[in-house]
Amino acid sequence: MAADGSAIVHTVGSKVWIKEEKEAWIKGEVIKVEDDFLVVKAEASGAEVKCKSEDAPLQNPHNNRGVDDMTTLSYLHEPAVLWNLNTRYAYDDIYTYTGTILIAINPFAALPHLYGEHMMNQYRGVEIGDYAPHVYAIADAAYRQMRKEGKGQSILVSGESGAGKTETSKLIMKYLAYMGGYTDAGEATGSGRSVEEQVLESNPLLEAFGNAKTTRNNNSSRFGKYVEINFNDKGVISGAAIRTYLLERSRVVAINNPERNYHIFYQLTDGASAEQRTQWRLKTAQEYRYLNQSTCFQLPGTDNAEDFKRTIYAMERVGIPTADQDAIFRTVAAILHLGNIQFSAGPEDSSLVTPATEDELDATAALLGVEKEGLRKALTTRVRQTPEGPIVSPLDARAAGETRDSLAKIIYAKMFDWLVGMINSAIGEDKNCAASVGVLDIYGFEQFQYNDFEQFCINLANEKLQQHFNQHVFKMEQAEYEREQIDWSYIEFVDNQDVLDLIEGKLGILDLLDEVCRFVEAKGKDFAEKLYTSGTCKDSRRFSKPKTSVTQFIIDHYAGPVKYDTANFLDKNKDFVVPEHQALLCASTQSFTAQLFAEAAADADSAPPAPGRRGGATKGTKFNSVGSQFKKQLAELMVQLHAMEPHYIRCIKPNESAQPSVFENKNVLHQLKCGGVMEAVRISCAGFPSKRPYGEFVDHFWQLAPDLLKTDADDKAITKAILAKTNVGGYQLGLSKVFMRAGQMAQLDKMRTDTLNAAAITIQRFARGALARRHFIAARSAVLTIQCAMRAWAARKLTSQMRREKAALTIQRLWRGYTARTTYLEQRRLIMAVQSMFRGRNARQRLTQLRRVRAAITIQKRWRGFQARRDYQQTRKAAIAIQSAHRVKVARKALRSLRQQAREGTKLLEDKKALETKVAELQSMLETVQNQRNELRQQVKAELAARADLERSVEEMKAELEVVSRGKLEEATAALAAETVNREKLDEELRGIKERMTASEEAAKAKTAEMATALKKAQDYIGQLMNERGQIDKKFHEMKSDLITRLQNACAQRDEARGRVLELEDLMSKQSEALQSKDREIAAATAAASAAAAVQAVQSATAAASPGPAAAAGAHVPPTSAASTMQSMLQKLQANAPGVARNMADNISGLFKDGAPVRPRGEGEEMRTPSISGVPGAHPTPESEADRRMREAQLKQVAMLAEKRKAEEDKLLNALMAPLPTAGPSGTGLPEGVVPGMGFHKGRPVAAIVIFRYCLHSRAFQADRTAIFDRIVSVVGQQVEKGQEDNNCLAYWLSNTVTLLHMLNKNIKPASGGLSKARATGASATVANATRSVFGAMFGSRSGASPSGLAHAEASIHGGGVGGFKQVEAKYPALLFKQQLDAFVQKIFPMIRDNVRREISPMLSNCIHTPKQHGRTAARPGAAAPAGADKAAAGAAGQQSHKSWTDILHVFDTLLATVKSNNVPKVLVQALFKQLFRFVNVQLFNQLLLRRECCSFSNGEYVKTGLEQVAHWINGAGADYIADSWEELKFLRQAVTFLVIGNKPKKSLEEITSDLCPVLSIQQLYRISTMYWDDKYNTETVSPEVLGRMKQAMVDSNSSTSHSFLLDDDSSLPFQAAELLANMDDKDLYGGIPVPDVLSEGDGAASFAFLEKELRFAAPAPA
Repeated sequence: MAADGSAIVHTVGSKVWIKEEKEAWIKGEVIKVEDDFLVVKAEASGAEVKCKSEDAPLQNPHNNRGVDDMTTLSYLHEPAVLWNLNTRYAYDDIYTYTGTILIAINPFAALPHLYGEHMMNQYRGVEIGDYAPHVYAIADAAYRQMRKEGKGQSILVSGESGAGKTETSKLIMKYLAYMGGYTDAGEATGSGRSVEEQVLESNPLLEAFGNAKTTRNNNSSRFGKYVEINFNDKGVISGAAIRTYLLERSRVVAINNPERNYHIFYQLTDGASAEQRTQWRLKTAQEYRYLNQSTCFQLPGTDNAEDFKRTIYAMERVGIPTADQDAIFRTVAAILHLGNIQFSAGPEDSSLVTPATEDELDATAALLGVEKEGLRKALTTRVRQTPEGPIVSPLDARAAGETRDSLAKIIYAKMFDWLVGMINSAIGEDKNCAASVGVLDIYGFEQFQYNDFEQFCINLANEKLQQHFNQHVFKMEQAEYEREQIDWSYIEFVDNQDVLDLIEGKLGILDLLDEVCRFVEAKGKDFAEKLYTSGTCKDSRRFSKPKTSVTQFIIDHYAGPVKYDTANFLDKNKDFVVPEHQALLCASTQSFTAQLFAEAAADADSAPPAPGRRGGATKGTKFNSVGSQFKKQLAELMVQLHAMEPHYIRCIKPNESAQPSVFENKNVLHQLKCGGVMEAVRISCAGFPSKRPYGEFVDHFWQLAPDLLKTDADDKAITKAILAKTNVGGYQLGLSKVFMRAGQMAQLDKMRTDTLNAAAITIQRFARGALARRHFIAARSAVLTIQCAMRAWAARKLTSQMRREKAALTIQRLWRGYTARTTYLEQRRLIMAVQSMFRGRNARQRLTQLRRVRAAITIQKRWRGFQARRDYQQTRKAAIAIQSAHRVKVARKALRSLRQQAREGTKLLEDKKALETKVAELQSMLETVQNQRNELRQQVKAELAARADLERSVEEMKAELEVVSRGKLEEATAALAAETVNREKLDEELRGIKERMTASEEAAKAKTAEMATALKKAQDYIGQLMNERGQIDKKFHEMKSDLITRLQNACAQRDEARGRVLELEDLMSKQSEALQSKDREIAAATAAASAAAAVQAVQSATAAASPGPAAAAGAHVPPTSAASTMQSMLQKLQANAPGVARNMADNISGLFKDGAPVRPRGEGEEMRTPSISGVPGAHPTPESEADRRMREAQLKQVAMLAEKRKAEEDKLLNALMAPLPTAGPSGTGLPEGVVPGMGFHKGRPVAAIVIFRYCLHSRAFQADRTAIFDRIVSVVGQQVEKGQEDNNCLAYWLSNTVTLLHMLNKNIKPASGGLSKARATGASATVANATRSVFGAMFGSRSGASPSGLAHAEASIHGGGVGGFKQVEAKYPALLFKQQLDAFVQKIFPMIRDNVRREISPMLSNCIHTPKQHGRTAARPGAAAPAGADKAAAGAAGQQSHKSWTDILHVFDTLLATVKSNNVPKVLVQALFKQLFRFVNVQLFNQLLLRRECCSFSNGEYVKTGLEQVAHWINGAGADYIADSWEELKFLRQAVTFLVIGNKPKKSLEEITSDLCPVLSIQQLYRISTMYWDDKYNTETVSPEVLGRMKQAMVDSNSSTSHSFLLDDDSSLPFQAAELLANMDDKDLYGGIPVPDVLSEGDGAASFAFLEKELRFAAPAPA
């Protein structure tokens, strides 16, 4: 029947597996099917193999990466399991599931990207199968099941030596420590170290004492270990316990080459210090017999000395004291020395210690703390108890050596047990724990060429665990059958109980071994004979006897037959201490050694004597055996495991050479059998090994009944119909799956293949006919085309010939004409060239001559001109230099004068007056000179007139002379002579006058020019001064206007201060009644004396300033003394009455205002001093009735103002707590009658503007103490907490807090020390400055600065709407309020982001993986669907495919509308969406790398379509709000691009890393490349060469880059406060706004009327 069934499933072309000696199984293809045999062609070699059909199991459908869970394979058999593991191992997928069983293959290489906290976080809370197989998934499943059910869990890790059991156990414990609060558990042991740390630190300690090098592993555990980790009800580790099994004692005394003894021996010999080596008499490892039996002393890649330090560190971390550490190492050294003791034969069958080893005996005795002779006697003799008394019998040399080795083994074993007990006591087991998780790290099944007692015990443990494993697997199968409600009662379960009965049953092998061990003289041969003759062994089919040996026996285990040799069974089974050794070591002077054997001594004293038989054990010795103890431990372990829920991990060693990337099929197959994996496969095949969901079954086998797809039947009905049509029996239909027996899936696959082949033949027939017809039509068309082309070619050829002949004639004619013309033209050209050359030579000669003459003339002209210009330039340069030097000197003098004048800014008006005076003097002088010149001109005119008169007189006299007689000629002549003399004198005088006038005119002209120049300079300077004065006047008027504003507000502050002073006076008057009058008088006298001294000092200083320096030197009160006196007085006053002290400071500082001297006041000039009757020690002044009434009125006014201010604050806070305008149902509005809160005005948040304007109006920023800020913060905090899940509320407050923070950041600043002080001169200025410094330090500067100082000061008191304002000097409460607003921004932004994250997180899983579609899928045809059904189904499928993306984008749409409606600044919106898209990128990308089903071609197309939808949404949303959020998806986009790109095997690594995926790391690329599978076109991933280069690049980058291929989600704020505020504008922030309705109720409209005024900035002071 089997043969027939198997023959049915094979057909020509079937892909099968065939056995091969080297590779175990190889691929092949059936090329011929005979009656009982198949002819298979091997794919690799091409060889043809003939085999039976049952020896050629079918291959699974092609999958280049294998499957995560091997139970999903269509054909689950030995070659399928082997191939799947090999395929995954090639891609570093070292973990594979078989149901809930994890198979872990040792990679023999570091894979850091698979481990670490980032991977723990990914697998936390994830169901098995959701992500790629991992040891963390098993540990997480155990932890979660423990937390959920409160039941203990066990994780069983098994495998042969070198398979990675220890490392896997470490990973499990690290994960459990991570889940159990490794970082924040808070629970610690007595030593202060946490339980988690001590559990993890115990591993290296136990490895040092329990691990050794074997032929298969350099760090093989030679004992079994069970770690039970306790958890409390909160899931936090509360305790732990470690139990060990079957330490390999024989390794202490005997090792094989090239193995090693336990690591601690080599660590001690190489790592002990010089002092320790001397103390323990240590030598090198090569000198000890227990170590030099092998030539291996150093492991490659390790350092024994460093390992010794790590062992000591582990002891310290666990909590072993230093004294116990020394005792342990001393004992280890004693064992080494003990092994070096040699014996020689003595007289009468006795033995003696050889003289060469006497020192070793002495060292051993000293280290163990016993007498040397006592140790010698214990090793060489044996005491037997008889009725007559003890008898001492000597031992021969061989027996003495065995006794020595037995003592060494028992000491080491007890020390190891003590060490485990010490670790347990240090960690502390929680007996009252809620539940626990146990991790069993035990040796796997062993089968060597020579198998001893250790292999027998190890295989017994594996048989027990295999039985437990088989029961668990069968139970899981049974649970699935029950879950699917199918009938499984007839399934047979085959157990291995017969092997266990053979070994540990009554009169089994262990009982027989204990019985034989009671005989001292018994040998291994005796034990073998006992087995051969035992009825239990003879009747068991599992036991057999080799034909060629009398000391061996064979047991057929579940993993195969194993041959055991009994030669050493008896010695290794004995586990009792010789009484002489017990007594000797109990009496040791070393407390540690005595403690090791104290418990054994107590057991021996209380034990009954062993049964007496000939040669049996003697009285007083309790018989113990290793086998019985191990059997008991196994029984206890199995009881504990049965009480827990098991989880299995099978570790596999891929090759014997421990090389990475080497997979030896036969070796792995053997381990699969030894690990029970194949047994689990057999159990699964005994039931229903083929299980498929109905949807997958119909997708795969719909070709067997395509007509069924035309109906509306569901997948289950279609499946049932297909099975009925194919006549397949023995199946079961579950709720969601179809279950089929072994071979039925192969039958269906054969039918499917035959159906597809028949369909392919039909398609080929029609295709070939169509191709033939197409070929005929094409051939006929080609013939016609060729004929037409041939005829046309002949006609074209004839035409071409005729054209050639005509062209030849034309060419000849043209050539001849061309030749004649060329000859003529050449001759003509030569003649003209000769003529041209001759004529040119003559012309050039004439031209050269003319040029020489012209050059000579030019040179002469240039030289003469050069000489003339040089002389002129030198003269001119000298004159200019002299002028420049003089002008520079004058300019420098003028510059110094101007600088001097500029520095004397305070004398500007005096200089102006002096200049005006100087100009007036110059004008008067000019007028004087002009008057003198006019007088001279008048004198000249007078002289000229006199001369004219004289000339007229002369003419007249001449006329008279003609008339006068000649008689009077002499008289006239004399008179004429006298007149001539006079005339000459007058001429001389006139010439002198003319010369003087000329000189005077020249002097006047020079003076006039000089005065004109000076006048022009003066006028320019006066103009400059006038301009400066205009600017100063302008500044003065601006400051005056600002000062008026400040004074107006200062008056309001003064009134408020008066009220506060009055309140304070009233309070202080009540308090002062309790003080003693004497203290008041003393304090009053002290204050009066200090004030009088200060005034007197000021008056003295002022009086001393007027007489001169001498008088000033005589002042007896220095200014510093007055300042210190006033400071001490006012400090006391400030401590008791701040208001009174401030007023007194104002009054006293007014004495020195502007540096004015102090003058005594008149009778009507009383100093305004407030009442200080309430001040302790002050003289009370009588208060008039008018003052009392005024004070009461002021107090009432202050109380009214305080009540009004309180009411305004309450109204403002109530407005902040009012419901938002969009807080009604569906965000459409508020219920009728409810007044909405403050919304937005012109896109600006009203609440922020109102808060800022109110604080500005009430001067809260300048207040030293105020509660308004705390109340606002409290209200905002309550609103945020109340609406922490409402993004509309959060966006509203985010907009308000950011805007308010921006306004505060721009308009307030920390308060400074005061305004600039006016300068003063003299001693009075010194005192005034000192006084102002005292009051300024106490109260801050008030007023009194000069206009020039005010020009550089900043206003600190202003009101809204009254003039411009500048930055406010804010006090501490306002600055603290600003910091709290910044904290609100940093709090609200992540709350909005996290709300959206929580909303879209459930949708992301459907965005990365194509959702399962019910009914007809893409793999099934839809041609026969009802009319219109195809379009509807396609639309529904498309709608379902993108529903998750649509939902996410709908969330983003809602968020975008919310932030827009609340006018959140764009920079915050951009940062918000960038972080959200970054979160989407991280989540989807990490899921893509962790879930193999996501790394497929069709899934890449699905995600790509979704990304296109996202891109369309981003483009529609606009860059103003979304910015470059698309770039945040770059990792996901490039990964998807890689999935959907074609021709991956042809892509080079450079193309992938540079063009396709430049941002992905090499780890990420390798992960995607290895996980990729094409479920649509069955294409391959990148080439093996590229994968190899990627892997090598990962190895090369191990030391420099991160190993994780996952992305980290950065939740930090993506903006800085400074950057945020810098990108905000002031538009519509400082304009007037209408009073909100919520504030205008009652008299609120009047109280908040200042909001309607516009804030105007003060004009900046000109530079």
